[in-house]
Amino acid sequence: MAKNAKTTETEDARDAPMTPSSLDQHTHAEMQMLYRESTETLRFVKTHQWKTVGATLMVFLALVFVAKFINAGPGLTRQFMGITIVTCCAAIFMLVLYQFWTHNEQAKINHMQPHMSSLFAEVRALKSKREGNIHRYLLLSFMIIAVILGALVVHLALTKIAP
Repeated sequence: MAKNAKTTETEDARDAPMTPSSLDQHTHAEMQMLYRESTETLRFVKTHQWKTVGATLMVFLALVFVAKFINAGPGLTRQFMGITIVTCCAAIFMLVLYQFWTHNEQAKINHMQPHMSSLFAEVRALKSKREGNIHRYLLLSFMIIAVILGALVVHLALTKIAP
């Protein structure tokens, strides 16, 4: 029975001796602190991306609710639609800005990796950079599409309220 190449590579990597970080104790502690800080920042940014989407959709819902509640006329619904467009553009801008922030934090972590142990590098290699980027940009696309669809729903609702 022949083993596939990937299994052999994994077994070879496990059998290879782990090399510790070549940094002195204080510098290694600094790197660990910077790594912790970057991962916390990544969580913060990802959370804020989703909160931006949720808050934007809540603003859209509030605009439709207010327009329906006060029986808004055509002039006010046009103003609400303008607010919707500005809010949609601002939300998309913020989502992209957060994505750049995520990219910068990821670059910092990637720059730290060569200075850490071989086990650290091996664990980080379990998920490829390409796979991580695909996931990140698919989620960003989903968030942007959700905001745009929310704006479309507001437009349709406002045209029903004040034709």
